Amino acid sequence: MMMSRSQNAGKPLARLLKGYHTIEPVPDIDIVDITSNSRTVRRGSLFIALRGINSQGIDFAIDAVKSGAVAVIYDSEDEYCVRRIPLLGKQVQTSWIGIKGLDRINGEIVSRFYGEPGRYLKIIGITGTDGKTSVTHLITQALTRIGKSVASIGTLGYGIGNKFDTATHTTPDAVTLQSYLHEFHQLKCDYVIMEVSSHSLQQYRVSGCQFDIAVLTNLGRDHLDYHQDMEQYAATKGRLFRDFDLSARVLNIDDAFGRQLANEFKSGGKIRYSALSPKDKQGVEVYLLNSEITEQGLDLDVATPIGEIHASTALMGQFNIDNTLACISSLVALGLEQAEIQLAVTGLQAIPGRMEKITGDSSRATAVIDFAHTEQALRACLTASREYTSGQLWCVFGCGGDRDQGKRQGMGRAAEELADRIIITDDNPRTEDPERIVSDIREGLANPKNSCVVHNRQAAIEYALTEAKSGDLVVIAGKGHEQEQIIGHERYPFSDRHVVQRFIQAKT
Repeated sequence: MMMSRSQNAGKPLARLLKGYHTIEPVPDIDIVDITSNSRTVRRGSLFIALRGINSQGIDFAIDAVKSGAVAVIYDSEDEYCVRRIPLLGKQVQTSWIGIKGLDRINGEIVSRFYGEPGRYLKIIGITGTDGKTSVTHLITQALTRIGKSVASIGTLGYGIGNKFDTATHTTPDAVTLQSYLHEFHQLKCDYVIMEVSSHSLQQYRVSGCQFDIAVLTNLGRDHLDYHQDMEQYAATKGRLFRDFDLSARVLNIDDAFGRQLANEFKSGGKIRYSALSPKDKQGVEVYLLNSEITEQGLDLDVATPIGEIHASTALMGQFNIDNTLACISSLVALGLEQAEIQLAVTGLQAIPGRMEKITGDSSRATAVIDFAHTEQALRACLTASREYTSGQLWCVFGCGGDRDQGKRQGMGRAAEELADRIIITDDNPRTEDPERIVSDIREGLANPKNSCVVHNRQAAIEYALTEAKSGDLVVIAGKGHEQEQIIGHERYPFSDRHVVQRFIQAKT
């Protein structure tokens, strides 16, 4: 599906800014569109000049006004903006309006412009280091199976049901996000299931969203190139559970941060889930009774407050037990009946690029494509994959450039400890030297000589599939569903899945 630009009738600017601390008087004008991107301004727009990581929105205000913006709002607490406004005001005539704390409330302003669409949707936000995409996809699948109209927003893209348009961010900017919610409301959706990244919480992209339920999958090391340390990372993730008027919090209490949140919120709706069958059943609402690995996937028996649920799925891996429990817990939090949940979770399918198994003829190894790009996720992926091979376990992986360098050694250790054969390759090197990235990974290896380095990712995958024998399993980790590789500042078409499929077809 394609989201269209707003066709809204004009909205009084005074109504959009009512109640906010504005420095200048608000003019009596109507706004026909709203944007923080100067390239998408049209006549009658309100331009939101936000502070970015690498640039200042106010620096693009002249372009916005020349393209038709009738007003510009900026953060009156931002010294750079305050210094620039008198100079800009001499260059172009428009309404310049300073608002205290604009970066924290811009989503609320955009939501008002679109008629507060979140009020008419049940929105579930999923956050965590690993599992966000899988849980989002599973909940979307489950609700769709019982006839609900469900939209989702996340790493795989945005859309309704299983039809996605691609997206550039896990959680889009506030303007784009609210336009999606508006469109979903217009299309009569019942639910929106949304991945909520730590970046989006830190940057207040989800301000103005009316979340009903928040879900925590887990908390491990990631994005410490952006967040200062794990304490700040956890505090940022915690905003989803603290800053919104939620009907329920769904928390993984096998995770230390999940237990912390469970203890913090003594009252109110709370669904705690565990894959460890805890002895203290008073401290958990949803927990695993029994699990079985089958050729088809996972069979689970799950205890819930409304009765036992049996889930027979096509999912692989222990971590997908956690993901399925998060899904079931969310359905319980929504107030669904036992029979509805049972129907909803029967036959849950694998997620694209998440433990996605690709097989050829029996004379060749099986490949598994996975998005694992943290030590925790790679360990989970390799541990799960070991259950499905009678031969050697291969791991083809790399680490992204211009990203958290501290996790590289840990990913190397995980691969060495859990795989039989390791091939280190390029992920998305971006502007960083690929040799430096590989060197960082190899520092985590006890025996670096036992690893093989093939920088060209396609060649690395094909080498592993050529050398692996029947009964072996080749895990290709890090990129999952992605359709491109970033080298330098350029994006090139590339898909791990397509490389594997072409290799199998050529050898058949």
